[in-house]
Amino acid sequence: MLSASRSRAVLIGLLAGLAASPAGGQTAAERNACFGNDATDEQTIAGCSAVITGGTTAASELASAYSNRCFAYTHKKDFANALPDCEQAIKLGPNDANNWNNRGNVHYGKGNYTHALQDFDQAIKLRPNFAYALNNRGMVRAKIGDSAHAFEDYAAAIKINPNYGEAWENRGRLYFDRRDYAHALEDLNRAAQLNPRSASVREWRGRTFAARNDWAKAIQDYDEALKIKPDSVDAFASRAAAHRNLRHYELAIADYDQAIILEPERPLFYAERGIVYRSMEQWDMAIADFDKALKIDPEYTTALHNRALARGAKDDVEGALHDYDETVRLDPRDYQAWNGACWYRAIAGKLERALADCNRGLRANASDSNTLDSRGFVELRLKHYEAAIADYDAALHLNAKLAASLYGRGLAKRLNGDKPGGDSDVEAALKLNPSLPKDFEKWGVPSQP
Repeated sequence: MLSASRSRAVLIGLLAGLAASPAGGQTAAERNACFGNDATDEQTIAGCSAVITGGTTAASELASAYSNRCFAYTHKKDFANALPDCEQAIKLGPNDANNWNNRGNVHYGKGNYTHALQDFDQAIKLRPNFAYALNNRGMVRAKIGDSAHAFEDYAAAIKINPNYGEAWENRGRLYFDRRDYAHALEDLNRAAQLNPRSASVREWRGRTFAARNDWAKAIQDYDEALKIKPDSVDAFASRAAAHRNLRHYELAIADYDQAIILEPERPLFYAERGIVYRSMEQWDMAIADFDKALKIDPEYTTALHNRALARGAKDDVEGALHDYDETVRLDPRDYQAWNGACWYRAIAGKLERALADCNRGLRANASDSNTLDSRGFVELRLKHYEAAIADYDAALHLNAKLAASLYGRGLAKRLNGDKPGGDSDVEAALKLNPSLPKDFEKWGVPSQP
């Protein structure tokens, strides 16, 4: 979003220096609230309202009052009241770049990006070195996918005002989107120096560290962000994800708890907390969280897929199949869900349907070793030993440490008449996972054919 706090301070600071006619029916305090730098939004609105109704005759001052009141409404996200004020400001002061910049902010806030772009263009036309309008135009361009021109706008804003922290932050975010994390960190570090009290900068730098798997530094930034803004739900959620990746599961759950308290209707947080519980093998807690996520959004495939995994871990084959089937219905490209459906149908003895599911998954991703392993298992149960061996070969070519593929290939070789080759594979597999005979027995395949 456009930063209203930054725009407000600059806009009001600039307008405070405009020539003013003698006060009409407004007090000095009301004028200071309208044209000063330190007023709250409510004070600005009240002060500017007094100026507007106070009978002043100076068009420039009246335009400034409308523009500043527009800004205050925009900062409060009251776009319905902001827009007519900005319209009036432009009518009274069509050559003031601030007025066009402020209306651009309103249009941006309403999601009217075409109109926002037009207003920022006009502001820059009137004042080519208007760093704030250049930054704002860059944000619109980034929003509509024109990252190349957005980058140019941010760079121009920084060249005009090297101490403009938000332009450094926005360009850093653009580098982040490009996965150029080294340059993102350079810009975000500069932004943090210029705006040490910005929670947003800390959060984005934390995300950049996280993208580089530097979880400890990411957590440090999220900690700082929460000191600055204790109710930042995104900082809680991001820090939770970092703790999860470090296997600090209890800390992750505590942060997801806080995120849920702040925004209880976001299914993502329940699903993410459920994934933590699943990592802890607390299957019932995990399923309860996935249930909550799906109650909010019944088509949330991440929750469906992960609930399937948790149900499968509890040997709830039918429950897992239901969730996998729903997942692929909603997202036919989810090859991992096709693999899950294939696997559990194979365990349930529904072999032809299982084979079809695996084939669908491999059409989506032909190089997924897990799906190749599952199809090898299906072929093994169908007594298609050559096909099973071929699939296990392909899976092991992609991942030589797939113990189940080694073991399954060994069984297939034995059943296909190659006892020495089969014994070699089985022996190697048991070194990796001694419990495989018991597992295959449970899955319907004798361990000693």
